[in-house]
Amino acid sequence: MTDDKKTKFSLYKEKTLAFLKDKGLYIVALLCLLVIGGAAFFAYVPEESEAARPTPTPAQVSYSTDERLSEAVRTTPTPVPSPSPLPTPAATAAPATPAPTKKPGREKRSAPVKGALQWAFAADELVYSATLRQWMTHSGIDIAASKGTEVYAVWGGTVDAVYEDDALGVTVEISHSDGLRTTYANLAAEPPVKEGQRVNANDAIGQIGATAVAECADPSHLHFEIHKDGKAVDPLDYVLLIEG
Repeated sequence: MTDDKKTKFSLYKEKTLAFLKDKGLYIVALLCLLVIGGAAFFAYVPEESEAARPTPTPAQVSYSTDERLSEAVRTTPTPVPSPSPLPTPAATAAPATPAPTKKPGREKRSAPVKGALQWAFAADELVYSATLRQWMTHSGIDIAASKGTEVYAVWGGTVDAVYEDDALGVTVEISHSDGLRTTYANLAAEPPVKEGQRVNANDAIGQIGATAVAECADPSHLHFEIHKDGKAVDPLDYVLLIEG
């Protein structure tokens, strides 16, 4: 560098230093204000401007001047939802009722002898036997009647058996229709009927005796039984007692 240029640079430097020395405080203060203002601007201005955001407005409604459309709106009924059908409850089976006891289909007949009831039917319960001195069942009825009294068939039928039972003495059995069988016991020896013989209702089949060992302590009587399909039933459901 030449001396002239050095002299000029020195003078410029001296003037600059003098200016900064004189005005430097103001320049620094101005720069500080600029920095503070810029920071405040960027701190408070949002990243996205909220200004001028359009507020949505309801869509424009077009109204028709067609009178037919207005009439349709007035007359078309508003559909009413129908209720859902309720489920039908399942039918419950009626409780089973016990079948009634079948009554005899026959009209009651007269008992095979006239007399009062001496010992009742007791197939499902125990009764006391004065002869055997014990409680036992009784599958028939005993009808009080004196020795030698005639015994008659209740219905017509066939004599199935004539025999002497170890407990009930001389016995006659007669089978009838409808699965019925009648038994006449404690008869006198040698009854007037035999096996296989056909008899009619009210025919004499024997006389009261004293052959029933199991009932010999009881007054004179006829031991009478009725079986329906092989099962003992109460004779009083089928016959009427007539006291002599």
